[in-house]
Amino acid sequence: MCGIAGLTRNDPDLLGRMLASIAHRGPDDRGEFFDRGLSLGHVRLSILDLSPAGHQPMEFGNLVLVYNGEVYNFQEIRKELKAGGYRFDSDSDSEVVLKAWHRWGEEALQRFHGMFAFAVYDKTKRCLTLCRDRVGVKPLYYLDRPDIFAFASELRALMPISRKTIDRMALAQFFTIGYITDDQAIFDDVRKVPPAHILRYDLESGHSERVRYWRVEEHFKPSAKSEAELIDELEERLIEGIKLRMVSDAPVGGFLSGGADSSLVSAILQKHYGDIHTFTIGFAESKYDESGYAAAVARHLGTEHTQEILGADRAKEILRSFVEIYDEPFGDSSGIPTYLVSQVAKENGVKVVLSADGGDELFCGYERYWLTHRLGRKFAKLPFRRYAASIVEHCKPCLMRVPIRNMEHKLGFLQKILRSDDWFAIYRTVLSNYRDDLEMLGLHSPGWEGDSFAFGERVDPMQGMMLWDFHHYLPDDILVKVDRATMANSIEGREPLLDHSIIEYAAKIPFEYKYRNGESKYILKKVLERYLPKELIYRKKMGFGIPMFEWFRNDLIDLFDRYFTDDDVIDMEYPRALLQRFRSGEYVNVNKLWFVLVYKMWRERYLG
Repeated sequence: MCGIAGLTRNDPDLLGRMLASIAHRGPDDRGEFFDRGLSLGHVRLSILDLSPAGHQPMEFGNLVLVYNGEVYNFQEIRKELKAGGYRFDSDSDSEVVLKAWHRWGEEALQRFHGMFAFAVYDKTKRCLTLCRDRVGVKPLYYLDRPDIFAFASELRALMPISRKTIDRMALAQFFTIGYITDDQAIFDDVRKVPPAHILRYDLESGHSERVRYWRVEEHFKPSAKSEAELIDELEERLIEGIKLRMVSDAPVGGFLSGGADSSLVSAILQKHYGDIHTFTIGFAESKYDESGYAAAVARHLGTEHTQEILGADRAKEILRSFVEIYDEPFGDSSGIPTYLVSQVAKENGVKVVLSADGGDELFCGYERYWLTHRLGRKFAKLPFRRYAASIVEHCKPCLMRVPIRNMEHKLGFLQKILRSDDWFAIYRTVLSNYRDDLEMLGLHSPGWEGDSFAFGERVDPMQGMMLWDFHHYLPDDILVKVDRATMANSIEGREPLLDHSIIEYAAKIPFEYKYRNGESKYILKKVLERYLPKELIYRKKMGFGIPMFEWFRNDLIDLFDRYFTDDDVIDMEYPRALLQRFRSGEYVNVNKLWFVLVYKMWRERYLG
């Protein structure tokens, strides 16, 4: 895996600083290219063709490429290109991507199976084209102002160019859901190239345009095949997707949580390749710890298994570098164990790890889907729901005296649900940490894209939730978490369940095979039954969280004291009052405090 950067100036010093800021993404090599008001740079993590022949920026004819990612079917494309007269000087997929672009232009994207973010410069047309993979596994930021255009793999590389003015709507998104979604970034002059998009920039006119080249929605055409046929074909596609991601000239391992997704990926890996090294992070606090399940799966499969227990001291150590790892406000606290498991893999000599993200969004795996569905159906039957919300508001002072954990937050949740008129509003309420109290921070509620939800809801309300998560939570939280955690350790994370052929097939599977009679991931678990005994498959899902409340109350409280200072963007009065209640022993929504802490730590590090 690698890091890329570029800007519409010939400025070796600035380009050098941009590349230095993302050197962790590619410690093995570095290259630069300059041409008439354009600078391109690349830092390389050597995975395919470890020789100097894979050096970038890579030139062919009128084209120059800087590329971050892996196109797993590059050997098949290479054969086709060779048959058409192209010659190759390396064994890298980078050269295949470059010459495929030379042969087919933007149509080459339809042939690529993989994860990627790259830029192609056409010296003749004076056009720069940025491309991001279908799901958004690899990141790509850009800055587009009248005076300059720039791009990079991570936000930190654009900070020397950005005005660094905080986008208040993006910040509102962060405090609401813990991450920044859509094409927004924390700075108002920086954006993200969305997944499955091309951005074309004309260096002569300064004009840019974005074009979408793939939509999962186009594949929602329910299959009429039998359950047995669907299971067989899904297994075939999973095996092929994993097989493609084993293409590497460096050691490969896998993350194993003990859940259905990672167990299935590990099982297929072990059956077809053998001697797989799996890695797990556990917790001393039993209600968060899945390491026993992971160890049981590893024993059954026969993998070489490494486990490490994450305690408060180690978490605190990682937390102090949290904003170095995640250079934009990022509230998913599971980024801490994700960083550690990546570190453990690196220490054990693995340079490529397979993760199992995407199964929840594709096969209905999150508990919040069916809980939201049940909740929505129950409340829909209540007459005078808005009147009931007013009664709750009137009775809140009395209800607050009821000794129920986190009562204030739960009452606010109840009121929001009672006032919700549709499934999307209900789901937004379920996802949100700051709701009406967002205004107490001096911020307004963010707008939300609901088109994907509405499309999925035509199938089932839960499919609407899944599709919204696929377009938002998956690329902007889950994949950000894995990309930054692995790249901070200079290893490559690969996502076999997010092969677009698997995604397109999952879209065709009728919803009744994804969630059936209270069983989530029904069809995925049917495949897994071919590899594991049922007692290792059918158990309550725990998720990949951390014991935040326990740690913060006992070990990390001093961080709040240090960082909860005055701020010129948000009003700190409410967070400080919340912190005081937390100190006094009340149960509060700790995520609200955590999000403020992350923001303040990020602000100190990057804005001074």
